[in-house]
Amino acid sequence: MTERFVIKYKAAHYADADWAQFAERWTATFYTPSVPEVGTATITRVIPGVTPNPRRAYEVDPGLLDRIPRVIFTEDGGLVPALAEMKPTLLLLLEAVHVADEWRGKGVGMRLAVTALRRLAVPGTVAVCYPAPLHDHGPDEPCSYESDDPEVRRPDEEAVDKLRRAWEGHDFRPLAEGVYVRRIEP
Repeated sequence: MTERFVIKYKAAHYADADWAQFAERWTATFYTPSVPEVGTATITRVIPGVTPNPRRAYEVDPGLLDRIPRVIFTEDGGLVPALAEMKPTLLLLLEAVHVADEWRGKGVGMRLAVTALRRLAVPGTVAVCYPAPLHDHGPDEPCSYESDDPEVRRPDEEAVDKLRRAWEGHDFRPLAEGVYVRRIEP
């Protein structure tokens, strides 16, 4: 019998008076009864019109979000017109997906991240992601994706293109500057 994946959620909420200066992050951990952690997805939550200037909050507490806040929020924390037209009641920003090496490249992380987003959604939710590989090196250092074959190395551009096509297969559409969006109804 094939084991089923389980997703466990954990949220960080701040109780002090400066709560608005921090992003509300959810961590979805993927596992099976025999594998304690297949991977994780970090998702930040923004309620348009309620969360005080989310762009400023992400400048103070960016996590791995860099491009997404600059693309979807105006300087004063409002939504850019293309996103505002979607009239989101909730924004779920997919910050990062990490999958154990033995599960990489099989689409498991993406499918589980989409499921986690769907579970956190309320009517009118828009999910936002920036499909690109995560790296442990600095932004000015060259990098490449290593395949299973040590003789084959793909440049990041090919990995990004493959990730974008995969997210498009889950109904995410380009918004601007490589950022993708999808309306998710629970």
